[in-house]
Amino acid sequence: MTRLRRTLGQEHGFALVIALAVTFVFSMTVVTVIEAATSNSRSADRSKGRVSAYSLAEAGINNAASILSKSNSYDPHVLHPQGTYAQADCASPPANPVGAASLGNTCSVYSWTYDGGTTTMWGWFNSASSDWTITSTGSVRNAFGGANTTRTLSATIHVRAAPSQDNYVTAWNYVFVKDTTPGICNIQLDQSTNFSVSLYVEGNLCFKNSSYIAETNTSDPINLLVRGKIVWLSGAQKGVGDTSLANNGQITTAKIAGGCGNSLNGTAHTCSPPSDYFYVKSGGYSTTANAINAPLLTNTDFTTYYNTAFIRPGDPCDNPGPNSGTRLADSKFDNNTTALDGTNGNGSAASFDLTPNASYTCEAKDNSGKVIGELSWDNTNKLLKIRGTIYIDANVTFSQDATYQGVNGSGVHPSGDLTGSDAIGGQAVLDNSGTFSSNNPRLCGWDTLHDQAAVTAGNCDFSKWTPNTSMLMVVAHGSTTSISLGGGSGCYVQGAFYSMNLTDLGQQCRVEGPVISSTMTIGQGVSMKPLPGITDLPVGAPGNPNTSGVPEAPGYGGG
Repeated sequence: MTRLRRTLGQEHGFALVIALAVTFVFSMTVVTVIEAATSNSRSADRSKGRVSAYSLAEAGINNAASILSKSNSYDPHVLHPQGTYAQADCASPPANPVGAASLGNTCSVYSWTYDGGTTTMWGWFNSASSDWTITSTGSVRNAFGGANTTRTLSATIHVRAAPSQDNYVTAWNYVFVKDTTPGICNIQLDQSTNFSVSLYVEGNLCFKNSSYIAETNTSDPINLLVRGKIVWLSGAQKGVGDTSLANNGQITTAKIAGGCGNSLNGTAHTCSPPSDYFYVKSGGYSTTANAINAPLLTNTDFTTYYNTAFIRPGDPCDNPGPNSGTRLADSKFDNNTTALDGTNGNGSAASFDLTPNASYTCEAKDNSGKVIGELSWDNTNKLLKIRGTIYIDANVTFSQDATYQGVNGSGVHPSGDLTGSDAIGGQAVLDNSGTFSSNNPRLCGWDTLHDQAAVTAGNCDFSKWTPNTSMLMVVAHGSTTSISLGGGSGCYVQGAFYSMNLTDLGQQCRVEGPVISSTMTIGQGVSMKPLPGITDLPVGAPGNPNTSGVPEAPGYGGG
């Protein structure tokens, strides 16, 4: 019996050990399962957090693209650059361009709070490449405590200049003559010249014979600003206004700093009709004529254009181009690699005819495949297709009647499109190292309201031309005569002109559009039409800043 009890006691002890072992193993299993589940939960939360943080960081890049599309994407303050890229005046950056809305304080990063976390973003602008480098960080709360889960992305957004830019240069609303040579007529209107256009003269304005400047339509105001004086030369019969017109052809404003007179060297007096042929609307006359700034180009500027135009020497037409058989040869743009190295500091290439007897094509694309430059001639339909900036190191002329129209970023002119958007009306700046000239042919713009040539009965029709959406601007270097137009009744040109030296408008020539010139000669019978307010200029217009850019799709880097 004693042995039996001892045996039973031993079995009870063994069972306890087994029970304890089983309990321990089970407990460890439970702990392991719980720990594994917790670890998996943490891992899943971290993985989810990383995905969420990435999405938030990506949202910051998208926000940056949206901000750039709605702002002046060339303003280095726009994306609140940080660190070594921070702008010294970030607390109160200047309006860019002048007159634009203030950005406010740009010293801190952009920050957004979402249901799932937060996003911070900033970027810096490389003006040389027109690239924004953007850094965006997404942050998500860690459900298990500790540091938040974050992801940081970097991306580059290239800003492509829009083919049309807002006009911030007042001078482009005038025929603007910069010559200040004393004691001469800095511009002289002769014979039956009709200048129905706003005119700015830095020096003296002279009238002779029956020439005049007058308003022919009350809806087209004429503004005259003369920093010198108005002089009626011997035989002058008219001047400011025209008594044969309604309301005497009174112009809206006349700001004449030097007064009026009958002699260049004599004493001037306050302008007053009828002793002076001077008819201005009530309240429009002033003896204060404040200067208006105009672009002042130098050889350095032309060299810059030579190296940066969308279609230019050294990087001309795409090869083989859209129509390889009629692609313009590289030699058409220059015969070497240097600007302004020809006779008298002009271009060295052979004279270039925009409208020859055979069609040609030239197109330039950016890295994304968008057409940014176009200069193509359809000889059958007499259409000059233009877009962007173009440089030709030569004299340039046009020998046939032509109409210019534009192409969009895909290189086509969409028929029936009445929006005038994306430069389909034809917006381009043609820079040339020599003289831009023509005798009698007509060069007409486009009517984007009806998607048709601004032409009636074979002549350019000013009432149809839409210069804010259709503008070929010629910027000519010519060391003596930069622009020479006319000489016969067939001369008719719609466009804008910048003349580094002399602009010579031959007799009977009709020019419609703004002109900025150092000096100007006007032949008898020249006529000009009043300009609408020029609110838009083609990209590359002298003096006008790029403020309208098209942000391209982000290119992602690290993250």
